[in-house]
Amino acid sequence: MPLGFLNGLRPKGLTACLTLQALLAVATPARAQYVQIDSFEVTPFVGVRFGGTFDVRAEQPSQIQATWKDALSYGLSTGVRFDDFSLVEFRWTRSTSTLRFDAPLEPLGGSLGDVTLNQFHADFTREFVIPEVKGLRSFLTGSVGATRVAAAHDGFTRFSFGLGAGLKQLLGSRFAIRAEAKWLPILLDPEVGAWACGAVGFGGCLVVVTGPLMQQFELSVGPVVRF
Repeated sequence: MPLGFLNGLRPKGLTACLTLQALLAVATPARAQYVQIDSFEVTPFVGVRFGGTFDVRAEQPSQIQATWKDALSYGLSTGVRFDDFSLVEFRWTRSTSTLRFDAPLEPLGGSLGDVTLNQFHADFTREFVIPEVKGLRSFLTGSVGATRVAAAHDGFTRFSFGLGAGLKQLLGSRFAIRAEAKWLPILLDPEVGAWACGAVGFGGCLVVVTGPLMQQFELSVGPVVRF
């Protein structure tokens, strides 16, 4: 700051100016520390994805309920820590299952095989220490993203989100075991037309009818590596 400018300030103005400069000098390192990445984490996992139903319509005007059968799932999450208890991750999950149909479609083709789900979510996790057990933490997770459901040569992508909770057992500074349960609904809106053509016994197409959420749940476990 030029000396002429400082000389022109009154004592109170000079004091206020120096105080402001001191506050900025303190705030800048604090802000830099706040956004600093503490570490990275990678978690491969396996699990089970449970159910979910939604309405479909074939060539007849009536609606039919389709049920997503329980199936194995697997995936990978990678994330960054901004402090020891906060984690932001990108998670990919894959599961292959079948759909079962209610009457009147059931006699024509009771199931639709090889329906593949790929889910891409951003997860925001907060951990909490459990003091009674060394190295054990609980955590809560909120997530948001998109899910693609594909059958034969057709597929559709819809908005999805999730809420979860779990436990993490630390095995030193770089390794841990993580187990969690998540509620992962998929919003079936807008309507999906001409889906899974030729994959059902009558040879036509299915239409996924706009409706409420398809409710799904997942249990998973996997090792955590921090570096």
